Amino acid sequence: MSADTTSISDNDILKLFDLETKNIDDLNISHSKDGIHVFVKLALQPHVCPVCGNMTSKVKTYYTKTITHSVLSNVKCVIDYKARRFICPHCHKTFYENNPFAFEGKRISYQTVYNVLGDLKDPRITFAKVAKRYNISASTAAAIFDQHVNIPRRHLSSYLCIDEVYAFKSYRSKYVCVLLDYSSQNIIDVLPSRHKADLINYFSAIPRQEREKVKLCSFDMWETYRTVCHLMFPNALQSVDHFHVIQELNNQVDKVRIRVMNRIYKEKKELLKRIKELTIQEKNRLEELSTQYYALKKFNWMIFTNNNRIFDPNQEKRYNAVFKRYMNYDDILSYMLGIDTDLETAYEYKYALITFYQKCTTENAKAVLDEIIIDLRSCKVAEMNKFANTLIKWKYEIINSLIIVEEKIDKNGNVIHKRLNNGIIENRNKSIKLLKHSSNGYLNWERFRNRILYSLNSDSTFFMFPTFKKNDSD
Repeated sequence: MSADTTSISDNDILKLFDLETKNIDDLNISHSKDGIHVFVKLALQPHVCPVCGNMTSKVKTYYTKTITHSVLSNVKCVIDYKARRFICPHCHKTFYENNPFAFEGKRISYQTVYNVLGDLKDPRITFAKVAKRYNISASTAAAIFDQHVNIPRRHLSSYLCIDEVYAFKSYRSKYVCVLLDYSSQNIIDVLPSRHKADLINYFSAIPRQEREKVKLCSFDMWETYRTVCHLMFPNALQSVDHFHVIQELNNQVDKVRIRVMNRIYKEKKELLKRIKELTIQEKNRLEELSTQYYALKKFNWMIFTNNNRIFDPNQEKRYNAVFKRYMNYDDILSYMLGIDTDLETAYEYKYALITFYQKCTTENAKAVLDEIIIDLRSCKVAEMNKFANTLIKWKYEIINSLIIVEEKIDKNGNVIHKRLNNGIIENRNKSIKLLKHSSNGYLNWERFRNRILYSLNSDSTFFMFPTFKKNDSD
């Protein structure tokens, strides 16, 4: 080792390059404009000829290999490895000594590769960001990922959740279909399409014995999922996630609110046309209409929130300049529902459905749901009549959503009954969107699929050695 460099006995420096003193013949660390250069020459050791198997220590020539070794933050580090090329005296085959720094044919060190793969486990990290951190190109970072990460499909679970997310656009579809194991909370697989034919082809390739193990499927109100699950999982019941049912009812309630607002706006507009000719009663009516419109427009979120604590009538009241009086949220909600009987009726049915999910079991669910359907169909609110048809169409899937799939005991010793739902898969969908948006989208489906499974399943890992492909970059 050169005299002007750090001592070879400094173990901290040696650990940066995964070296040991006994294996080094020469080590020199220098600084240049393009970063830190580490000149390394390994101690001479006999090698086995890969052709004839004889041992040899005869060196034919030396060749300096430049290997990127970015283990230092924000500083480019390069190993200038003086590699020996041996020649076998028996068969005259020439070959390089064992390279302890990088994979065969590659110019990036093991440690850099593993650092890149480790950082890409975080869905917020992009290929460009990790490339900048380790002083490589984004295409090289992507190539490293492609060579080391290839996540296979997991086995189907007893409780299967299916959902889609707008994340990958192809000529076939704009949606990614996500399959999730509810028990382990791991993603089983992701598919580039949610079309019926594509899903049937995918599940048909899975052995029937494995598909027969599925007991319950949960999905949103997408008819394709119900059809596919019925065909592909002969022993499974179908379940509609309660969030989507309530969301559909909220959509209908919101249509009632908008209809009421439009009626108020139309009447208000007619009064404004002859503002100068209004009587005192008409002026009061105009002011009342303005207040009603304001309430329905500004506080519409109150109709859809499930946080009942904010509607405590004992909450502090604050002065509102539009209402011209002191009010709390409970007062405002009561005022809004008093504007129109249709809106009040729709709101009552919303809580009837929420109560159904909170208190009903599979034993009494059918009777209670049938009663709700009858009430909705006999209701004079057109939007509620429409929602009644939705409940009829998905009645048995709604009842199946009340099946208990897991029981847990909390800290207080209370038994918690868990039902199958799509809450976990919705969380995974957000992470998939994060992967897409942070990278400004993906064009390579296999890379996107592997990135999803690698980043979002905690136990997914990479292959220690790369799978080389043609035209792979170093």
